[in-house]
Amino acid sequence: MPGASTIRGATSRSVKFTPYEPPPGSSGAPKAASATVTTNMPFKDFQVDGIGRVTVYKRRGNRSLRLTLAPGGVRVSIPTWTPYVSGLNFARSKQQWIVANLPLSSPLLQNGQAIGKTRRLTFVPGVDTPKAKTSVRKNEVVVWLNPRLAFSDAVVQHAAEQACYRALKSEALQLLTPRLNQLASMHGFSYRSLNFKRMKTRWGSCDSRQNIVLNIFLVQLPWDCIDYVLLHELTHTQVLHHGPDFWAAMDRVLPGARKFKRTMHAHQPALGYA
Repeated sequence: MPGASTIRGATSRSVKFTPYEPPPGSSGAPKAASATVTTNMPFKDFQVDGIGRVTVYKRRGNRSLRLTLAPGGVRVSIPTWTPYVSGLNFARSKQQWIVANLPLSSPLLQNGQAIGKTRRLTFVPGVDTPKAKTSVRKNEVVVWLNPRLAFSDAVVQHAAEQACYRALKSEALQLLTPRLNQLASMHGFSYRSLNFKRMKTRWGSCDSRQNIVLNIFLVQLPWDCIDYVLLHELTHTQVLHHGPDFWAAMDRVLPGARKFKRTMHAHQPALGYA
């Protein structure tokens, strides 16, 4: 983006939508089908050669087929009146796209996994809940799951993922804000605003108005890498480009700064990549 500088990481997964048309002569869901819908979202799991696990959900209110690359597999949500096989065939028709976009090393979130620097992820099975319920606590992220579901199920992993995002954003606000202010004071920098976002390819950015944005996944990294990113963005408040002047300024506040540029390539802005 013109007038802004960024630190980039690895590419994350993507989402695709495609429209769905009801059968000819149909204005929508038949009354008999809509009458059977409950608050629980019905689903079926399939194993598809070349793709892996595909979970097809019938979602009330859907008028389209929606395909999402989620932790643990592919999710397809369909209108309630649509047969499951339609969702399965839709996934098969998008196999080339799925293979191209599904992260090969996207790990399942695990019980006891560290989330940031202060929390652990805990799965609690056997709770009578429609799908999965979550809570972000002081030292843990708790996911309660239905007895029918395993922790590896796509819907459980998705719920856990969203809760972990909330936890990381909260921790980033609590830990990185004072550290950024400390480094700014130590080295004579100032900035206009600070925001935290979940970004797929960037660790941080700074625009020409000295507005800094930091990736919530930063709190998963070692503190020396965090300091590198913070100083990188603070330096951009004075030198926006990445030319010799920028690296000379970086070396004044962080000697040998270029070695961290190489180190950052070993990390990815995603859950499970500390």
